[in-house]
Amino acid sequence: MDMTILQNEIARLAECDADQIDTILDSLTPVRLKKGRFLLMADQGCATYFFVDRGAMRLYYVKNDQDYTAWIATPGQIFTDLESYLSGAQSRMYIQAIEETLVFTISKKDSDALARNSTAYNTLLRRTVEEAFVNLSKNVISFQSDEAWERYQRVQNEKNWLGKFPLKYISSFIGITQSSLSRVRANRG
Repeated sequence: MDMTILQNEIARLAECDADQIDTILDSLTPVRLKKGRFLLMADQGCATYFFVDRGAMRLYYVKNDQDYTAWIATPGQIFTDLESYLSGAQSRMYIQAIEETLVFTISKKDSDALARNSTAYNTLLRRTVEEAFVNLSKNVISFQSDEAWERYQRVQNEKNWLGKFPLKYISSFIGITQSSLSRVRANRG
């Protein structure tokens, strides 16, 4: 099975060799999801890390009957609902396949055991959380200080989401309506 993107991301984050990558990959369980299937529903506990090999997953929450995209996980990305994962609390997030997706999973119990025995995996987890925190910080600053067209430009330049995913996901991620996104694209795109 070709996992080049995922293998490269593990190698980059864990700073490890091929044998250590194989040890990590051997500890993961493959899950194939059809478009529209869920890995996690709100009000469930999340005790799993997810490694995207192919396809894409949308992380979103619902408030006042409106859904808001928090993130789109694409090949090579490693993620979890960290709040639920660490605290054991029920998740507020939905994690849904927005394409046919192959994701690899590892339970918290197995992940903790692997982290105790593998410096490379421990480094992988640490670096994954560090990069997630940096992205979260960028998003908060962007929401507080950037105009809508600047947030759109950032998604266009950094994410490779445009043209691939529905505009309703992009507009909710950058915090504007779809009609506002259409105006932004017409004026700045």
